[in-house]
Amino acid sequence: MDDVQAIRAIALDDIEGWYTADAGRMNHVLSNHLAKRRIVSASEIWDVDKSWMVDAPAVGKGQLEAPESGRRSVILLDQTETMASVKIASEVFVDYFHLSKSDNTWRIVNVLWDYRKKPSA
Repeated sequence: MDDVQAIRAIALDDIEGWYTADAGRMNHVLSNHLAKRRIVSASEIWDVDKSWMVDAPAVGKGQLEAPESGRRSVILLDQTETMASVKIASEVFVDYFHLSKSDNTWRIVNVLWDYRKKPSA
């Protein structure tokens, strides 16, 4: 598998792992240094780490009733030998990933995300 294929696979493992509550898949693709954020307002930021992302699906976060039908669009925005920037649009979210490659393995290090549609109150 070349780097472009590996980067795409990592992005899909992240969103599909979330949608199917597959903690193992999430654990495999996320860096131990993950910082995932959503800017809610000028005074509020949602900030989670790898342990939250791996544990959350087990308590019902993220999973879709029909995860195979969820939208997934992966766009590689830029890439060097050791880092990449990816946009993924899924059924519920838009994520901008920063990936890093070390020891010949890609991992998601940073994510800035938002809902595709604002959730109902």
